[in-house]
Amino acid sequence: MADRRHRRPAAARFLFAAPLCLFAAAPVQGEWTSQYPHVENAAKNVGHQLYLEAYNLPTFAASPTDPAPSPDGRSVAFAARGWLWAMDVATRQARRLTRGPRIDSRPAWSPDGRQIAFVRDSGRDTDIMLVDVATGKERPLVASPALDLDPAFAPDGTSLFYSSAEAGDFDLWRVELATGAKTRLTSDTGQELNQQPIGGGTGLVYVNRAKYFSDAVATLSLADGERRTLLSTGMAPQLRVAASPDGRSVAVTEPDGDRLKLITLDAGGGDTIRVAPDATYPLAPSWSHGGALWFVQPNRDKQFTLYRTPADGGASEDMSPLDWDFGERTARVTIRTRQAGKLTPARLAIVDGSGHPAVPDTGLAYFDFQQGRVFTHSPGVVTVEVPAGTIRLSATHGFDGVAEATRQVRAGDTVTIDLDLPSTGFDAAARGWYSGDLHNHLNYGGPYQLEPDDLVTMMRAEALDVATPQLANLQTRQVDAKWWGWQRSELPLIRVSQEVRAHFLGHIGVIGTDAPFDPWFFGPSYPVRAQSELTNADVLRFTRAHGGLNIYVHPVIGNDPFPASGNPGGFPLALVPDAVLGDVDAIEIACLWSDELGTSELWYRLLNLGLPVAPTAGSDTMQNIHRMMAIGSTRVYAKPEGPVGMTSFLDALRKGRSFVTTGPMIDFTAAGAGPGEVVAGGSRSIPWSLDLFSPTAVDTVEILVNGRVVWSGKGLPAAGKRRYSGTVEVPAGGWIAARVHGGSAVWPVQDGAPFAHSAPVWIGRVGSTDPAAARSAAADLLRWMPVGEARLATGYPGDSGARLKARFAEARQRLEAWAK
Repeated sequence: MADRRHRRPAAARFLFAAPLCLFAAAPVQGEWTSQYPHVENAAKNVGHQLYLEAYNLPTFAASPTDPAPSPDGRSVAFAARGWLWAMDVATRQARRLTRGPRIDSRPAWSPDGRQIAFVRDSGRDTDIMLVDVATGKERPLVASPALDLDPAFAPDGTSLFYSSAEAGDFDLWRVELATGAKTRLTSDTGQELNQQPIGGGTGLVYVNRAKYFSDAVATLSLADGERRTLLSTGMAPQLRVAASPDGRSVAVTEPDGDRLKLITLDAGGGDTIRVAPDATYPLAPSWSHGGALWFVQPNRDKQFTLYRTPADGGASEDMSPLDWDFGERTARVTIRTRQAGKLTPARLAIVDGSGHPAVPDTGLAYFDFQQGRVFTHSPGVVTVEVPAGTIRLSATHGFDGVAEATRQVRAGDTVTIDLDLPSTGFDAAARGWYSGDLHNHLNYGGPYQLEPDDLVTMMRAEALDVATPQLANLQTRQVDAKWWGWQRSELPLIRVSQEVRAHFLGHIGVIGTDAPFDPWFFGPSYPVRAQSELTNADVLRFTRAHGGLNIYVHPVIGNDPFPASGNPGGFPLALVPDAVLGDVDAIEIACLWSDELGTSELWYRLLNLGLPVAPTAGSDTMQNIHRMMAIGSTRVYAKPEGPVGMTSFLDALRKGRSFVTTGPMIDFTAAGAGPGEVVAGGSRSIPWSLDLFSPTAVDTVEILVNGRVVWSGKGLPAAGKRRYSGTVEVPAGGWIAARVHGGSAVWPVQDGAPFAHSAPVWIGRVGSTDPAAARSAAADLLRWMPVGEARLATGYPGDSGARLKARFAEARQRLEAWAK
């Protein structure tokens, strides 16, 4: 995903306690809208509010996370199933401490062992709470209008340290337990998180995200404010620290290639020592008074195993709970999702009577940024344990519509609930359409370690036929390189591909090649290869030469890149010259992190220049991150010629035999020709037809000729289907396409709004030949050229970037010729 600014969210609108059928509608826009308070400096320090939430907010799982040993060593507290638990270390019986609809995590014991501070997540904000371990009585401690995280008691127990974005970015704070008085301890540029007292409470060790993709472990002296850096790591999303009870040593989860390692070092600095050498992805370390370190690690079931390991070295011991005491009677519920009487994988959300999410004991749980609900991907049958009472279910198979049910379950019951999935009536395979998400990532800094075949159940649940998970780089660290060349040759089809991320120039999807492009990153904004003479054109041409499809991904921010007044912009620096010079195969029209209407406006201008740039789509989801939408949330449908396979699917995309969507399904023809085909022109009237199937309401249906709306009609007032038809006057050359958009973003839509767009049906020949449309498009792109040239000069001062500057000059000449 690119370095993106984040839109300011609408008013918070979600509570975990809300019934599944009463989620409020999202605003109509192309990009996702966060539920949480916007952090003003997120874009400056982490590139996007997405990263800030995904990497800093807690992870929800059925298994233990965030272990915290008690001061006496007899118990360990942790989060699981969205509540806090305390486990007896000797018997390994876990007892639930909290309850209710909210998500509780990150426990921290008071020095006397009587209270635990923790983070409570409402789905729209986080606060710091206290719970009495013996009585379960709770009280809020910090409830600012901003995100509050990471409580840690001072050694004397009179105050508590925490991290808060109350002042516009994550800073370190202290709150007095007796009075509630708060003191801000840091005001540095960047984020300070996960603080732990050291030196008997005279200082803090913490995670310091000082600038974009540059993470470190640092210390703060509370006496004079002196800062010291203990360890620099580069980008380290799962970087966490733990201080020993005496405050003299620090444990750190440090990146180790694609994996993590657990190390210790002196709080004053010095050499590091690796511990738990048998751990490959240790997370959330915590130090016990008995000289042991606790941590969790993901397993093959996509759950976390709880471990204890000697702090001075030795083998790790599995300490996962053997028994779970909910503190109330429960029921075990098996949920079967079916379509046309057949077990069918599905995206499934479950809440109990209080509105608290429930998930099975295997598989990942995701939190949908856009809709504000926890969901899992069911293979067709899953079992959950829930408190007796009401259980509410919501399931969808891709974009087929939503099935909902409410049932009562009694204490001690073992019951089965069948949930029949609806259908919009769009039989994609019968019509020759196959769906693909050509931009997603297997692993990208999250708390899990996935393998490509882990996508299969997700894809089946999302009715997704094709995926091309992309290798990417966490700044200068390459991710998933070992999976290059991995492919699955039966439906669902998977082929590991690549995203080359030149932040300054724009990101490119390298799909279906026989080799990866190297280097994976270059250009300004990187600490290495900042002034490399490589250009995106090198990547685009490499992709073609190696049999692949090149795609400019998530290209446009905002829905009006060519305003009537003001400078055009909001798209990647190199895209226009690369497209004008004929090197671009495809552009990602639909993506969670960009605007579909804005991207379409740029695409129309490229088409009007006679450039047959194909439309495609990808979610840009990162599947090992908990706070993430589903793979296939935005997708492209293609109509291969002959049997479907990865080669025939990509070939259909190249030829424009496709449409993109965030939910609505469309099947468009003009004069009997479908997308990618050609009809005769010549200033004549031709018939058109459009079949629309949608799982949600859609506002507007439009037919466009050469980028202009020539017919508009009302969409669907609710989920359903409708056929539209009419006639339209077409010129001698150009293109005609269908577009639907607008409406509330409700399940199963996870993008900002419903949207679908067909690829062009060409008029006269492939590639527009309308001179008036070309002149207008060239004029708009020429308005942008000074903006791009100014940015180019800033990134490549003086004589640097000569090859790229030459491409800009050549592109300007071509545009000037078109504009005459």
